[in-house]
Amino acid sequence: MRPIFFTLLFLSSFCFAQEITQEEAVEAKSVEDSSAVIDNVSDPSQTSEASSLDVPSGLESGYKRFAWGTPAESNISNNFSPLPATDSTTTTRSFTGNLGLDSVLVAYAFADSGFWKVEIDFVVKNIDLDSQISHFRRLEKNISAVYGPPNKMNQQESGPSGSYSNILEQKYARAFYRSSWSVTPVVIELFLNSSVLVPVTDLPIFSGDFISLKLVYYNPDYMHSSQPLPEPEAIPSIFDIY
Repeated sequence: MRPIFFTLLFLSSFCFAQEITQEEAVEAKSVEDSSAVIDNVSDPSQTSEASSLDVPSGLESGYKRFAWGTPAESNISNNFSPLPATDSTTTTRSFTGNLGLDSVLVAYAFADSGFWKVEIDFVVKNIDLDSQISHFRRLEKNISAVYGPPNKMNQQESGPSGSYSNILEQKYARAFYRSSWSVTPVVIELFLNSSVLVPVTDLPIFSGDFISLKLVYYNPDYMHSSQPLPEPEAIPSIFDIY
């Protein structure tokens, strides 16, 4: 009986060890899968954009994988359509396309140290001042969702003292909005400067829209230029005037 008993005991122990080994393998696989999920969430390239503005990630190294300090002749890979250069001496390369919900013009700027700034001009179709301010606030909210509230804000509005009494006394409402974020080593600036004729007329004295809505990412570490500064203008002494 004893040989049979020890044989059964050995087989039971072996099966139990096999079950433990399988359970440990399942637990290890579960840990690996969880780690992969965490890595994917932590990797900005594996996550969806946090806002409709499509604010880029990895700003410490560049804008949309175009590194700060890159020479102007380098290839720029993005989802925008290039615009032809109109001036061979220009220090910018321009593109057009969509950024989230908006139509934009995008300019990559280069200094002696290479790529240092990207400037995005939003195409503003509505000449109503309140709509433009709402547009600014939407962009500001989207950027803040990624980088937190602005470090600096400046908001100014002014309207005409009254409606003009004749066609020669046209007046304007104005808005100046500016918000800044510090995302070391990059600075983000959102800027609205607008003048709107109030009330709107079919016969404006100054034609065209006076609206500028810009988003700028720049790296101060690459703001270097070898161009000499203009010589300061000599101011005559007051004793030479009077």
